Amino acid sequence: MQLINFSIDKIIIHQVFRRDPDGNKITPTQSHEFTNFEKGAMEEFKVRVKDALGEGSKAVQMEIINQEPNDLPSLVNQMINQEDESFATSSYDIAKKLTDAQQMKSIPGGIIVVFCGKQGNPSKKFLGIIKAEVHSGYEKEVNEQTQEISLKFVQEILLTPGSRLYKTAGFFEKANAENSSSNLNDKWAVMVSDYQISKADGKAAAQYFYSDFLGCGYPETSARTTKAFYESTSTFISKLNVSESDKSNLLNALTTYLKVDTSSTISSSEFASKYFSDIDVQDDFTSHMKDSGLPESAFTKDTEHIESKLKFRKVSFKNKVKIVAPSDTFKDLVTIESIEGDPDESGSPTEWTKIIVKDRIINQE
Repeated sequence: MQLINFSIDKIIIHQVFRRDPDGNKITPTQSHEFTNFEKGAMEEFKVRVKDALGEGSKAVQMEIINQEPNDLPSLVNQMINQEDESFATSSYDIAKKLTDAQQMKSIPGGIIVVFCGKQGNPSKKFLGIIKAEVHSGYEKEVNEQTQEISLKFVQEILLTPGSRLYKTAGFFEKANAENSSSNLNDKWAVMVSDYQISKADGKAAAQYFYSDFLGCGYPETSARTTKAFYESTSTFISKLNVSESDKSNLLNALTTYLKVDTSSTISSSEFASKYFSDIDVQDDFTSHMKDSGLPESAFTKDTEHIESKLKFRKVSFKNKVKIVAPSDTFKDLVTIESIEGDPDESGSPTEWTKIIVKDRIINQE
């Protein structure tokens, strides 16, 4: 998102805490005063926000899911037009909602920064939320007379560019906002980023932050649905009561279906009819995909989030042996077969795997 004509009108900060050893919530510390940054600090804060949510950032747009009166998106919708005193009070409700969402004792505390302002042309309102972890460090001090440099220990340092230990969300009023609509998605565009999580595989933020706290979810994009299809199909194949050789062939077929097949759409029923000969297995597969939340009708294929998985086939064994080969050649050069191995301690036969690679060894490490 391009954050042009970007200005911040008010900022208020509260502190949230990790749950105690018994898992009980600790009441957040409330601030009653707005934070007044001097000019240089304000400009640096704006840079932090733009780095997190602006054009070129790793932020992703999310969809507002929870829209009941007590949910955070509804609170944001009310706060955007509130006067200072009411805004400050409501911002503490945001801190309490974050405390409720941080249910695991492993989630650290920190500060929660609530701020609002305007951006865009024409100018539109926005409300931002940052959850930042607190850590210690050293501040450089220079003696004006001797120019001697010393270090001063600082107990709490916040929002440093080196730490990246913060999560950011922005609710941006849309240029064509429909204020009369009951669906908050018609009024707000929500951007979320988490510097502790890579955007790989379409994942952008910790679930407790974007879902439990913000009340948002990922839009049902074709890339995410294709990724879900790949993962659900792989799970189904891995649990089939067939030989390892047959499972390998089916996984090869899955890669072919998603990577090589020229069709622009994907369908669970089409995959079932193409690659499962048993009608009962076909029915079980389509039921499994429906239970996994996949569409029953065809949808557009987009392999953006699984490109790395489609490049290679990997076979892993319990004793940490792994075989990796390019997907394009795996089915032609590698054959997998289950065979009977040596008896175990009780005299029962064990299952081994016979692998044939149709090529010669050129290097060993």
